[in-house]
Amino acid sequence: MIENIKFVVENEVKPKKKNKVKENYYALSPLLILENCVGIFRFYLKNGQLTPPYWVMKLYSVILAASFLTAFGLLLRLPAAITGQESLIDFIDEVPSFFILFQYATTMLTTSFFLSSPNMDIIKKISELDEQLIKTNEGDFYKKDRNRNIKYVLCLCFSQIFITIIYMVTTKEFDPDLTILFPVYFTQRLEILVFCVLIGMVKRRLTIINGYIAKFLEENESNMTTVFTVSDRTEALNEMNMIGRPSESNMKIRDLAMIYDKLGTICSLVNNVNNFQIFMTLVSTFVYIVTTIWTSLYYYKSPENNSGPLVNVSIWCFTTILVVAVMSFVCESLCVVRNRTKILVNQIIMDYGLPKTMRVQAKAFMELIEAWPLRIFIYDMFSVDITLMLKFISVATTYLIVIIQVSHFSN
Repeated sequence: MIENIKFVVENEVKPKKKNKVKENYYALSPLLILENCVGIFRFYLKNGQLTPPYWVMKLYSVILAASFLTAFGLLLRLPAAITGQESLIDFIDEVPSFFILFQYATTMLTTSFFLSSPNMDIIKKISELDEQLIKTNEGDFYKKDRNRNIKYVLCLCFSQIFITIIYMVTTKEFDPDLTILFPVYFTQRLEILVFCVLIGMVKRRLTIINGYIAKFLEENESNMTTVFTVSDRTEALNEMNMIGRPSESNMKIRDLAMIYDKLGTICSLVNNVNNFQIFMTLVSTFVYIVTTIWTSLYYYKSPENNSGPLVNVSIWCFTTILVVAVMSFVCESLCVVRNRTKILVNQIIMDYGLPKTMRVQAKAFMELIEAWPLRIFIYDMFSVDITLMLKFISVATTYLIVIIQVSHFSN
């Protein structure tokens, strides 16, 4: 009888542990479904387990990439065939499109063929970490993640529709190239959104660690002060004290340090998987801004009424810079939460009223914080944070001055 009860209990516990992968997949599914529509396949869920994309998915990616490249190559010569001559401004307008299309085709093929394993490792490691970290309100936690991702997807789609409508209103002639470029630009922003969501997942779990440490410090400080109350305390605690009471045998700080170490590994995996995507986004954005400045000066000096193209150029330039700004802000917010972790752990180290073993654990935790800065680096060249945005604006301003001078002398 006892063995039967033990067997039933084990069977009830095991699905809960395996469910973490399914829950994380469920939270990311709005983004993954949208990626699948544009030919990008990271993995799929089969019998509760993550599986690499099978050959039909890969074939779809190849066909879609080849179709976009072929269509763009054919449509590229259409303006010259119609007018009988190649316009310099039309040619320059196509330059950013080459970078975006190359990024799209490369991302589609590399993600489906070569990056499925590291992408699955990210979700598996997050799921393993959740087993230790998320103790209460598991269903609400993943449901909030999913609802948040649905809102992100809707904002992305509505912004793209809004830009398309403005372009159609302000453009006199229909440009066939845009039937190819609009989906490509949308895919670039979708991939940056997926990257930001993964960083957000790391950030939220680090915030939970900070909550546990803050609750421990708060309760430890309140226990050291004697407080007399007339009525019973009925308020429930907002955060669970995972660390528990201070004692020589308490090793919970060490457990949190191990969880932080896993977060550092996950952050490094996210960085490695998205290195090329971030780099090409920065390159294409910079090329687009420089091209935009040149074409804006051209339209401004032309005697014809070119208010429509100028509006389009301004909106596209703003949205392109906004992508880099959002990416920098998300990475910067992770660093801010990490700095908060450092401050909280330092408070434990400096609290000489705590047992020595707990302070030693906190010192080891601090070493891990120094070892894992949780910064996103682009091929180890520069970090993605607010300083990147400032450098980007500085370089763009420099090229603006150069282009204005060249345009002035050319006249």
